[in-house]
Amino acid sequence: MKTAYIVQSFTKQGSQLITDTPIQCSNADEAIRRADKFADIRAGVIAISQEYDEETGDFGELKVLAKYGEIPAGAIGDED
Repeated sequence: MKTAYIVQSFTKQGSQLITDTPIQCSNADEAIRRADKFADIRAGVIAISQEYDEETGDFGELKVLAKYGEIPAGAIGDED
């Protein structure tokens, strides 16, 4: 199993949150640092990690490493 580390930010346009291009990071610390920097300039940002198996295509549980600001409902598998 490998682990992907992703930072996803959101920009506010009017009353809508627009998904920015996700950023892949090399480790959890980098993802948290980048999310922390984006927190000051974006409406919302999350840093996540998720294990995956390249051979089978299976994904493990998604883990939230950092979460700042407004995040769209369902963006990280929750409904709030």
